[in-house]
Amino acid sequence: MRSAAAAGAVALAVACTPPAPSASRADAPAGAASDSVLVLTNATVITMAGGPQLENQTIVMQAGRIVSVAPSAEIRVPAQAQAQTVDATGKFVIPGLWDMHVHTSREGRARYFWPLFLAHGVTGVREMGSYLDTLLYWRSELTRAPLDGPRIIWSSPMFDGSPASWKHGIPLASPAEARVMVDSMQRLGFDFIKVYARLQRDVYFAIADQAKLRGMPFAGHLPGRIELAEAADAGQRSLEHIDGIPLACVPGASALLDSAYSTSDAAARAALERRFGRRMLEGFDPDQCGDVLRTLAANRTWIVPTLTVVRGFTFVRDSAMLRDQRLDLVPPALVRRWLSDANALAVEGPPERLDFGEEMFRRGVRLVGAMHAAGVGILAGTDASDESFVYAGSSLHDELALLVEGGLSPLDALAAATIRPAEFLGLSDSLGTVEAGRVADLVILDADPLADIRNTRRIHAVVRGGRYIGPDERQRLLTTARAEAARAVPSPPALQ
Repeated sequence: MRSAAAAGAVALAVACTPPAPSASRADAPAGAASDSVLVLTNATVITMAGGPQLENQTIVMQAGRIVSVAPSAEIRVPAQAQAQTVDATGKFVIPGLWDMHVHTSREGRARYFWPLFLAHGVTGVREMGSYLDTLLYWRSELTRAPLDGPRIIWSSPMFDGSPASWKHGIPLASPAEARVMVDSMQRLGFDFIKVYARLQRDVYFAIADQAKLRGMPFAGHLPGRIELAEAADAGQRSLEHIDGIPLACVPGASALLDSAYSTSDAAARAALERRFGRRMLEGFDPDQCGDVLRTLAANRTWIVPTLTVVRGFTFVRDSAMLRDQRLDLVPPALVRRWLSDANALAVEGPPERLDFGEEMFRRGVRLVGAMHAAGVGILAGTDASDESFVYAGSSLHDELALLVEGGLSPLDALAAATIRPAEFLGLSDSLGTVEAGRVADLVILDADPLADIRNTRRIHAVVRGGRYIGPDERQRLLTTARAEAARAVPSPPALQ
């Protein structure tokens, strides 16, 4: 799609679509379960608001909000005929979880992604972009039936250079086009602008300036022509997939990579790639890396590491991953693609390249721990879409375990999926904690996640907007997701 055509399509959408209220405004939660009352009794509550666990607590919820959290011996359960009371003795209650990097809006994914999110305690997600029409369609569907899915923070389609990296991207060739497009996305009611890899410098900074002028955040990938510190200074709210950070910690590595990409001679490129690999493994500079992390922390630039997706396309020799029972929740054609791609890489890929990828992944996991220690904000996200061996909903729990493996405490990892997303979104007064006045999005666990982060997988029930999703309903959601996945046609893998 050429830039003029893209601009025309967006202009038509703006003209035909009334401005939508931002999905991130949670002060009047969409999808409250009418005025019915839900009561959880005798629970251990991990409030995520600081302080110790609260034992033997009763949580009263009405109209999608938490009314009170208090010791069970001190609270009177409401006597309304509509009140639903659930005995949570021996259970642990945490805030609803957020996956801060997903793509739900293509090829009918929402029909099986949304049930999977809810069944696995993911009550909120940040949608990171798709085709404009599908974003508008699914946003409308969620407005019509908000309790059928998680809360969603909606990205614009990705803003990219010309030609765009993906067919659903909006190619921008000039700063003027960029400013118009930022205004258009604001008119359409998107929560933030998504930036991508091919943006030219003048276009990127035009997006940053116009987004700031309109009070609209922007986030996404680090464009290839933008330095890490420049993106942080420009106000980019988050960087996805630790873009550019390992490179910035190794002097000379970026220049080697640029040289490899720019040469058309295959032998020369292979030699440069080998030099690049050695430099990445041997050239880590802790002082330089410390400067990079301090810059990110000082600018409050958040990182969404998406370690799960990196692991999925790196550990292609992991037989356990290739036999994951969750594969039956994925469209069969997509499973075949994942297994074929993994087999091709494992068989045809040079062992030293596979070894390099696995070692860089392990270093990336440790680097996330270093970021956290340096005060960089970490958000849990998975890149759930069609990416290899990433599962909507359940992979968020994999991501939390990887954050702990990188050095975060279980409490800090849990914060990356609860209170930190609320802080990032400016919604700490509505989301992220189990307190009176917060939205009634909760996960009820059979075991303590602070003793072992893997216990977040031991879900007994979920509360979404005051609606109780018990064990039987969770199974129905999984059955629905499995059936919808079997009907789905995955997106083509090729870049434009």
